[in-house]
Amino acid sequence: MSDHANVWLIDSDSALKRRVRLEVIGKSFILYEKQWRSEAYFFGDLVYRGREGDSHVFGLEDGIKSRPKWKLGFKGDLPSELVTLLPQAKQPLLSNIGMLIIAFLCLAIVYFAAAA
Repeated sequence: MSDHANVWLIDSDSALKRRVRLEVIGKSFILYEKQWRSEAYFFGDLVYRGREGDSHVFGLEDGIKSRPKWKLGFKGDLPSELVTLLPQAKQPLLSNIGMLIIAFLCLAIVYFAAAA
């Protein structure tokens, strides 16, 4: 990928958000930083974790070891050459508005049950 200014990584070892360069090799990729190279990861092991600010965030679910803090982010729109390789972004089952409606319904049930 030519535009590496928009790709960032938070790995399992540190809590630092680092700018990295992503190189695609078939259905896998390697991340590069100054004098550092990651192991190879498969696009199939990524899961979409949602948005953080203006970035699309992906996590790693490789089944080998737990990496809950590992995050790969793409600031802005996803690169067109990676759209077919990355997992599809799934919309949440309930939006924030849906959660508010459910909360008000629960409050109304509790209020009217206590009044009776």
